[in-house]
Amino acid sequence: MKLQRLKNTVLTLINSNSFDSAAQLIREGLAIDPFDSDLYYYMGLTYKYKQNHNCSYLCFENALQYSIDEKDKSSIVSEMDKLKESQLISINNYSILILTFNNLRYTIECIESIRKYNTLNNYEIIVIDNNSIDDTPVWLKSQTDIKYVLNNENKGFPAGCNQGIHLTKETNDIFLLNNDAVIMPNSIFNLRMGLYSHEKIGSASSVSNSAPYQTIKDKFETISQYLNYSLKNNITNDNSYDFRLKLIGFALLLKRSVLNKVGLLDEIFTPGNYEDDDICLRITKASYKNILCKDSFIYHYGSKSFGKNPERFHNILEINNKKFQDKWKFNPLKSIYIRYDVLELIDDPFDANLNILEIGCGCGATLLEIKNIYPNANIYGFELNSYTAEIGKSFANITNGNIETSSINYEENFFDYIIFADVLQYLNDPLKTLENIKKYLKNNGCILSSIPNVLNFKILKDLINGNWSNENEGILDNTALKFFTYKDILEMFKNAKYNNIFITSIANMPESNEDDEFINQISALSAYENIKDELINYKYYIKAQNTDITNPQIEKKQNLKNEINIIVKELSKNFKNNNLLTSLITLIQCENITVSQIIEAVENKTNFQGKILNSIAITCNANNLQEYAIPLLEKAYILEPRDMEITYNLSYCLATKEKYVLALEYLNSLYRSNHNLEELKEYITRHLC
Repeated sequence: MKLQRLKNTVLTLINSNSFDSAAQLIREGLAIDPFDSDLYYYMGLTYKYKQNHNCSYLCFENALQYSIDEKDKSSIVSEMDKLKESQLISINNYSILILTFNNLRYTIECIESIRKYNTLNNYEIIVIDNNSIDDTPVWLKSQTDIKYVLNNENKGFPAGCNQGIHLTKETNDIFLLNNDAVIMPNSIFNLRMGLYSHEKIGSASSVSNSAPYQTIKDKFETISQYLNYSLKNNITNDNSYDFRLKLIGFALLLKRSVLNKVGLLDEIFTPGNYEDDDICLRITKASYKNILCKDSFIYHYGSKSFGKNPERFHNILEINNKKFQDKWKFNPLKSIYIRYDVLELIDDPFDANLNILEIGCGCGATLLEIKNIYPNANIYGFELNSYTAEIGKSFANITNGNIETSSINYEENFFDYIIFADVLQYLNDPLKTLENIKKYLKNNGCILSSIPNVLNFKILKDLINGNWSNENEGILDNTALKFFTYKDILEMFKNAKYNNIFITSIANMPESNEDDEFINQISALSAYENIKDELINYKYYIKAQNTDITNPQIEKKQNLKNEINIIVKELSKNFKNNNLLTSLITLIQCENITVSQIIEAVENKTNFQGKILNSIAITCNANNLQEYAIPLLEKAYILEPRDMEITYNLSYCLATKEKYVLALEYLNSLYRSNHNLEELKEYITRHLC
């Protein structure tokens, strides 16, 4: 009954041209029933009226898949036919390409999941078997809906994929899928929605429980729990797309027209690894985009072929990394790495208009992520390597040059942030660079930087044993020219006339009693008060402001704000981290931070605002801080008005304050219910009577 009431409201909104409101309510309906044909039909109408005909067609197609009423099916097909006749759509069918090498159990589970959740005749399955010695060939021969090739040798992943692509229907999009992946409801539908959300999208991939750079924060024990997660996650949402330089090939959907332009997988990466990095960069260089569809979750067992021999896998990674560097002239581990750690220092609202420059931006992966988080930001880069700069130029304003010797052609007082992420230690004169770059910062603009700590106990431990071994990366990177301690960093920024300097760190904790004893012995020799902290710190993060005067009150306020922001950002990774919540309660009790300060930090720094506010509010309530709990829950409700846990907690807190009428209003606003909500309703109703 409540779902039908919601659908009636959706139709009213569509008829009044309130398409964004209708789309939001459709998503709420799909959270109740992700298989409701009417809701996908209505979603198709919203896209149709917004002139996104490709996505409209896909929604109608999904509505057809879930429809059980012949009359409804006829209406859906009629809408699809109109779009076909209009010649406004460019939707392709798709070929699912799977490589196998033994592990039949996983292959069967993978293919059965495809069949279960994709019942329309708009795709084909192609399996390339790389000389399996188990029952895989026998099983494939018994399948009537699968094209297959049985190789008499293991051709590896890139060559096997190319072999399969040649067998596909020539107009089909290509979906590369690992045989140890398990498709979830609507995961392929939402990938296709992402792929066709814009004509310049060339590839799309899913989030997963096991896929580097694409792994979800939630962790569960069983695949059935991940299935339940997918029912909540795999709800079509235009705001769930992130642009990426690289996507992981465990589940990679390629638009056929783009694949025809950039070419097939490069077989120099046989037997596998880095071929996905390579093709994604070719897509980027061709001025197309790779998107991560966070509304598409696919379960992945992970490394069921390569993982059986970790040493061989590691060797292949090293060999293919070298091949990649020979081809592209840069190291992908450094140049397409997203510096989330440094981005946590930015505390502006998501809709802020920002000008941001990154020195040493590589291919621009961090700049691209800035654009994902802050859509209104203007992104600029300065990069020494001409090859990486060329890739970044396809989506950002990148200057190829040496920041110490090249001319800098930016307006003065222009940038809100200038980023030096692990860059200053590679410069001949980092102090002079900080001084020279300062005039390009706005008044109160900030330098954001990360610098390794040479005083880390592991470095000292090696040093007193006669070892100073340069490394390919890390604190003793063999290309570093300078080394810093905390005091060096602070002095450098002060000498460059920056103020309100905030420094935080990540630690490299001792791993044994021997490490603890070494730290204690070194600490006993030092008169430096904070020596123990500095010995375990691995890297420092600095936020330094371009302002001429240090105001102790302003500096304290800014440092407190930074501390709140860091706690809140970490909470977005784990809503129920008791240590972080306790730290925030301590700040409330000792520093008198306000509700508005907490809300501001949550609104500026996270994507899970309602859930984080809910967790903070519950902790406040448990610590007798009800004056914080209710306002935080009220804000959480505004952000997520259909969340049952938030609504329950708000109503409960209001009921404890005897605000029964208001509490009941919140409970009755939900389209769904559960046992706890009904019990609370009964409790409140009894008191009202």
